[in-house]
Amino acid sequence: MNRLIIIGNGFDLAHGLKTSYHDFILYYLKDNCIKAISEGIKNSRSQPHKEFYHYKNELSEVTIERFYDRLQLTQDIINTSKIKDFVALADNRGISFNYFFKILEIGVHKFTEYNWVDFEIEYFKELTRIKTTGVNIDKYIRELNIHFDKFKALLESYLKEQQSLLNTTFDRKLLCDCFCEDILDIDVDVKTIGTQPPKRLLFINFNYTNTLEPYVEECRKRIHSDINYIHGSVNDANNPPIFGFGDEFDKRFKEFEDEGNNELFKHIKSFGYLKTNNYSNLTRFLEIEPFQVQVYGHSCGLSDRTMFKEIFEHQNCLSIKLFYHQKEDGSDDYTEKTYELYRHFTDKNSMRKKIVDKQKSSAMPQPII
Repeated sequence: MNRLIIIGNGFDLAHGLKTSYHDFILYYLKDNCIKAISEGIKNSRSQPHKEFYHYKNELSEVTIERFYDRLQLTQDIINTSKIKDFVALADNRGISFNYFFKILEIGVHKFTEYNWVDFEIEYFKELTRIKTTGVNIDKYIRELNIHFDKFKALLESYLKEQQSLLNTTFDRKLLCDCFCEDILDIDVDVKTIGTQPPKRLLFINFNYTNTLEPYVEECRKRIHSDINYIHGSVNDANNPPIFGFGDEFDKRFKEFEDEGNNELFKHIKSFGYLKTNNYSNLTRFLEIEPFQVQVYGHSCGLSDRTMFKEIFEHQNCLSIKLFYHQKEDGSDDYTEKTYELYRHFTDKNSMRKKIVDKQKSSAMPQPII
């Protein structure tokens, strides 16, 4: 048997990279909107103490309703390290977000609830909403995609900066031991295979960074191992980042096929996959022989259902083992991950046979940095 290893954003977060949706949004608000407002207040000569200050760019519109000491306000904002603290500060200091990424109609208070998959789903919801308005449809879809392109450019620049800060001195042994561990016969429905080491590892990296590379190099010393940047990379111009929506099984998506507007498909992941051989390489791996799936730091959300259904429901997929996130309060996200996996299966009986139960699963080892 082979092993397919799915790597998500939680893997980067465990290595100290601030690559969550919350991290990026906080960076954007602090380093773009608020700093611009602070500079505007600082440079304002005609009305240095006006009751409000307004800032607007292509993606955002922000108003400080009451004037505060600019140095204190800037310092307070710099000191925030979590999006929920920023939102609380904004409420307390009279900072109102008239809109953020207006075309998606996402309010600032939604930031505390969202992850990357939620943002991608919001994009798709807006596509479907525009399509049903019947007024200036082509114009608004083009505008939505222009905004989304700008968002992607900002994200790519941010991730490059985060990657440059990566500490590469972490101990790789604990995670590599998990990647290369034997496939246990008790973890697969086919009991005739016996316990055996995987013949080959394929890492499907959903991250755009190269945090995983040292681990793959280490695993190659033990087992034949390859890495597939399925969603592209910030380091490779020939494999640009893919960001958008990837659930072709959504009943609303099927309606797109009858439309004559190609803009509807611009940020649909399947068309991004066709620009490289990453997806075809994944498909070939699935077809070679039976495999076990391991999941590290990925929510397995609906935004990638097209790919996940192909992997999880494949006849060669015999086992899905979750390495869940152990939280500081002692709780974990194992059950939440099974909810997400459930949505990718048409055959629910197959799902119950394939997912390794929690008693035989474990938390993802945290790297020692």
